[in-house]
Amino acid sequence: MTFTDLLSKFGGASEDPAELPPEPTRGGLEGFVQRFGGVSEEFSFYNGEITLRFDKESWTYFLVDPVLGKLIPQNGITSIVKIIDRSTMLVPWSAKMVVEKLLRLIPTETDAQGSIVLKPLSLADFTTIALQAKGAHRDKLEDASNVGKMAHTWLEFYIKAVLANNAEEQQRMLAKKCKDERATNCVDAALGWIAAHNVRYKETERRVYSREYCYAGTLDGLALVDSCGDPACCEQPFKDRLTLIDYKTSNYLHLDYLFQTAAYCKAYMEEHGVVIEDRWVLRLGKELGDFEVWHMTAESYEEDFKGFAACLALSNLVDSVDERMKAQRGRIKGIRKVQKETSKALAKEKAKLAKALEKAEAKRLREEDKARIKAEAKAEREAAKAAKKGTVCTNAGVVPIATLDVPTQGVQEPIVVANLDGSSTSSSATLLSNPEEETCTSTSLSFEEEKPKFRTFDLPMEKK
Repeated sequence: MTFTDLLSKFGGASEDPAELPPEPTRGGLEGFVQRFGGVSEEFSFYNGEITLRFDKESWTYFLVDPVLGKLIPQNGITSIVKIIDRSTMLVPWSAKMVVEKLLRLIPTETDAQGSIVLKPLSLADFTTIALQAKGAHRDKLEDASNVGKMAHTWLEFYIKAVLANNAEEQQRMLAKKCKDERATNCVDAALGWIAAHNVRYKETERRVYSREYCYAGTLDGLALVDSCGDPACCEQPFKDRLTLIDYKTSNYLHLDYLFQTAAYCKAYMEEHGVVIEDRWVLRLGKELGDFEVWHMTAESYEEDFKGFAACLALSNLVDSVDERMKAQRGRIKGIRKVQKETSKALAKEKAKLAKALEKAEAKRLREEDKARIKAEAKAEREAAKAAKKGTVCTNAGVVPIATLDVPTQGVQEPIVVANLDGSSTSSSATLLSNPEEETCTSTSLSFEEEKPKFRTFDLPMEKK
């Protein structure tokens, strides 16, 4: 294996962003209908005027058209705020996870001096280890997602038991919390904040929908909250404020959390006509159980919702442009397909025409050969016939010797005789017989060639 082959296994730079936490799927209507046949979890809003269906697999809300019954995909709050870039923190963190896993996987041994050293490795063995370490960030995300889900689920069921005044269920859950110690740390931190702020829950896991902006989501909790005695946490004392509470199992408090909670507040207030005064984002440490809070008052709501509205507008714009580019690519693909089919048809017709021309040319050559063979055969027959009748065969044709203008006896005259190859021979002939005789059996002519050369032959004489 070459070094280039080794690098190719890790993919190019363009592949790296795709391996960061994936964006939630938006849309997927066709797949949703195929999977559920129109049946899903259903929620009503605005006194039954709005009905949404929710697909958990794609994590997408669909608005049910009251007239046509169609399912129209709606924006999700969580997916909208994901348009804010987190790569500044995620890329270094991802690289750190890979290095940590690589160091755990590389085999080591203790040398004679007691130092820990690396065992000898072939390139193939190192490649296998490196490829295993490549997915370390995914392993970590899955692990963290499980911890966060366990803590969130526990809090959800505990708050539901509180809202139902089920003291027995509350005691049972407090006696036995999560199996994972990290999730239990998250729960303990949340319970500590609940007790310090005298939190009295009114709703939990509440679905919300904004008819004005066409987005939906689920808020973690809605409660009446008092201030605590710590000025670092609650700058001003207050009591019984209607508050939106959002839990985040994360190592950091991200800016998009503010936009997300403002969107929950806007949708709830739009439907119910109440005012949510405060927002609390509680970061529950997913590994060590550390705890951090963000407290947003009514003064910051407008600005934070503007941030969400900007994300929504940008997200819709990106979707629109993406659909337009898909349509353009589809149009170009269709044109290319037609061009390819046309080119193929033209090539086929061209080949067909070339074959027809080749066939016609072959036929013409056969006809020419046939005519030539026929002409040669005819010439041979004429030559044979002329020899039989006593004629001279020349390139100009068969010339009867009797038609030659033979001079009187004893007089030499030049005679031009055409040869078969197209040339002519100038000769002189001497008439040896008596022209006065009525019958002449033969006349001897001698021909003198240019070189010169002579030969004689008898000519039959025509009667006068």
